[in-house]
Amino acid sequence: MISTKVEFYQGTKGPLFRIIRTPEKVLAHLIFIAPLFEQANQTRHHITRSAINAYQQGLQSFVFDHYGTGDSGGELTEANLALWQQDILLQLADIAAHSTQAIYLSLPLSAVLLLSNEILRQVDGVLLQQPDFNGKRFVQQFKRLALAAQLTKNNSTESDDFKHGELSEQPLIDIAGYQMQPSLLDALAGQNLNKLADFHIDCYWFEWQSPSEELSLSRLKQQQGVEHKNSKLRVEQVDDVKFWQSTELQIAQAFLRKELRVFSKLAFPQSNSAKLLSSKTETN
Repeated sequence: MISTKVEFYQGTKGPLFRIIRTPEKVLAHLIFIAPLFEQANQTRHHITRSAINAYQQGLQSFVFDHYGTGDSGGELTEANLALWQQDILLQLADIAAHSTQAIYLSLPLSAVLLLSNEILRQVDGVLLQQPDFNGKRFVQQFKRLALAAQLTKNNSTESDDFKHGELSEQPLIDIAGYQMQPSLLDALAGQNLNKLADFHIDCYWFEWQSPSEELSLSRLKQQQGVEHKNSKLRVEQVDDVKFWQSTELQIAQAFLRKELRVFSKLAFPQSNSAKLLSSKTETN
């Protein structure tokens, strides 16, 4: 029987809907940061599976909706990047105030755009799942989605408006059914790997890539960029379904198995270090 607590946690501006799964003996803490907009809906079922697996490895897991999204308080029109980052920091501080165990973040897809140097200083490690640190590209792709679906008011002219940022003069932007302040997209577009200082914490990167597939230049540059900032980067190649792109709910079992092994390392870091040391001794 999984010990599950469903609550509304008081965030910086309003209540945040959270689900907390707490094992009998907590070995570490893991906060799942939801990706943005439609990606949140596409990954929610998978995050639940990961949270249950983390619980079974002794990790207390926190799954929450950003302010203005999901079941949390407020409207998306009231949200901004700084607020979302403050809500993460608030939860990190709360956990640290009541526990000496390590704290980790799980960051799928666009969730990495919420990272800041202050957040990285408060955690012991991050788990990245097909991350894209290029905020400008994410916003451009998000806008193209709206244009392709003909959800803008003037299909013939608004493509150029998006490219040149002229829509920022409007009080609100409505893209793919999401209404928000233009400043939110501007802030996200400004997020990139170069804004993050060096961070020497545990860092796992899950990259969806078949054995016969070559990594694109942009993906390779981002991995090298993270490796330059973090000497502890470990890349896990995943040959599995890209569940966030599927029109039906799918589970990436191969990814979950790899992630489970990482959870075990997070829960028993000293044990894994001892095994590694023992292996090296036997080899020598």
